[in-house]
Amino acid sequence: MKNLFVTFFSVCFVASMAAAQAPIDLSAHFDADAVLESGGAGVGAPLDDDGRRVDAGTLPANYAEGSLNTTQDGRASFQFAALLEESLDAMAINGQTVDVPDGAYGSIDLALMSAPGGFGNPFGEIEFRYADGSSDAVRLGPVGGWFSSPSANDNIFYNYLDDTQLDYIVSFDTNFGDDDLFYLVMEKGNGNSGGTRFIDGTGYALYILEDLEGITEATLGVTVGNNFVISIATEFWDPEYSTTEGYTVLANSMDLYDGFEHRALGNLKQYTFDVSPFLAENTGELWILFTDATPSNGWGPFLQNISLFTGSTMTFEETLEAPVDASNATVYAMFQTDGGEAEKDYLYDNSASGPSNRGHRFADGAGSLTYRFDLPDDASDAKLTIDMANNFIVSLSGPSDVVRYAAMSVGSADENDYLIDDGGSIPGGDFRFADLQTYMIYQFDLPDDIDSAIAQVHVGNEFVIEVASGAGGDFQVEMDWVAESGEETHDNSNLDFYSIDLSPYLIDNSSNIVQIRLSDGVPADGWGPYLKSIVIVNQEGSSDEDTFVEVMNSMEMYGADIHNESNKQYYTIDLSSVLENNPNKEVFVKFTDASTGDGWGPGVFWMAVYSGEIDIQSDRLVFNDLKTTMGDPDIFGVNMLHRRYALDPGKTLSEIVFPSQPVTDDSSVYLMAATLNDGGTSVGDWMLHQ
Repeated sequence: MKNLFVTFFSVCFVASMAAAQAPIDLSAHFDADAVLESGGAGVGAPLDDDGRRVDAGTLPANYAEGSLNTTQDGRASFQFAALLEESLDAMAINGQTVDVPDGAYGSIDLALMSAPGGFGNPFGEIEFRYADGSSDAVRLGPVGGWFSSPSANDNIFYNYLDDTQLDYIVSFDTNFGDDDLFYLVMEKGNGNSGGTRFIDGTGYALYILEDLEGITEATLGVTVGNNFVISIATEFWDPEYSTTEGYTVLANSMDLYDGFEHRALGNLKQYTFDVSPFLAENTGELWILFTDATPSNGWGPFLQNISLFTGSTMTFEETLEAPVDASNATVYAMFQTDGGEAEKDYLYDNSASGPSNRGHRFADGAGSLTYRFDLPDDASDAKLTIDMANNFIVSLSGPSDVVRYAAMSVGSADENDYLIDDGGSIPGGDFRFADLQTYMIYQFDLPDDIDSAIAQVHVGNEFVIEVASGAGGDFQVEMDWVAESGEETHDNSNLDFYSIDLSPYLIDNSSNIVQIRLSDGVPADGWGPYLKSIVIVNQEGSSDEDTFVEVMNSMEMYGADIHNESNKQYYTIDLSSVLENNPNKEVFVKFTDASTGDGWGPGVFWMAVYSGEIDIQSDRLVFNDLKTTMGDPDIFGVNMLHRRYALDPGKTLSEIVFPSQPVTDDSSVYLMAATLNDGGTSVGDWMLHQ
């Protein structure tokens, strides 16, 4: 494919570098030696327990001590302390007030580094004080850790709980440890996933919180995800006989989320309940029962913690969107891959997972994500920018003669739009199976103006496929695997796409509704249909596998199997070549796993399709390829990041007050340098997480 280029960042200059820049002298506040001179011993404590600092020998060759050094993406300039010789060179942010040269500025650039890990607390604010007595406050955290990507927190749903104001009566992790077992009274059907308790099917877990006499007010906190029911009682009721009698339901996830089944921990968080009415009964006991809200499919509560406390928590829940300056672009699509309305118009084929509890999708193993973009007829060039991570393959395809009327992937949010009768079948993530007498029925309302269609059914094992015309028609057998092949298949070796002609069922069918039923071809042995998806199109064939061309492969780019999102960044692909000889300007983009054997395929967070240039105003690296004194990280540089905050250019800035180090966060944020930019010509109002 010609005329294709790939860039790691969508970067453009929207104005020239500030004509006037004022480095702030931070030397009076330096209290840490973050960068170690070659062969030196360092001053004070290192940045982590293993003795790491940043190795000054890995600074860029053009780094000049004592001068303004431009960041390697050209966006900012910093004057650092003496990094090439023994000295204190960083300020651990902890409530300092820093005087600045009085003046009117448009923005401030900060060079920051968080160590020994990421700085998570989002409550602390930087205060910019002006000479007229006014001030503005902006959020400091979160800050990506020094081994993470600078855009680690972009386009995620960020959930943070500050419990320092709580008085805990009880708190324990449900990790099968001594504390967990102390409070656990009865359990059935429980499993252990890396130290986290999960409860599936008809199983349950019953806990007791006791010695509560005299306590009249408290809050129950439960950290749990997937499909759960949380019930409470003030005396013992045996769940072996009934999981409902005597219990009051505090929460049912299926009710909370309008019938949506969570199978990727997209709802994992702490849920809180005022249990004062139950404490008022003064039995001294609270019995907490956990059961599966969808007992037929094995995706019950994934339970992490139970606590009882007084006081109030500070909870932060927000999607952290990096501002995007699109003033020099024509934007055709821009959305987060969080399952929201903005994404729905573009998600074409989903056999992947998510959205996760961070609001992103991921495609592991054989899973894939395909998006379709219909650009204007006069579009001759366009770009695609994606915020993604881990082991990805991105492929492009142009238009196809295939028209898709409906598509359903098991385990995705859209399955419930079509499944009208589960018939006792059981979903298992990205598949659904129906053994013995069970079955599944899907209903499709096809366009009124068509009289032919093909159903492509992705299924294996001993399946029978039947079709009915209308919402109440009689089912007719269209395919019986065992009867037609003579093989009783128990290993899913026949998993494939099977085409079913729906045209006969659209004759004399004014509604153009068809139903597809799958059942077990040999009910006696329990190896019924293993269904993954149903797609209904206008003809045989597909726009997928045959026409997609790979344009980006993380394994080729990095030579490594990345599992930690350290390569999370904005990748840009030129779409011009796929728009050539494409009168409909229809583009398909497919994401698959570059390392299918280990479950760390592409994590996709955000994407945009546009012509022109966009400026994604996110954190960036100050210097590429910095290493610690132990030579890590292996593939990527230490995350010394550049962040810009806007200032009020109509006022005179006099000082900056930094937040105190929160007791809830073990990592410190180190301020390495700061530069004030003139109010008239700075590079945009580049702000993050405000």
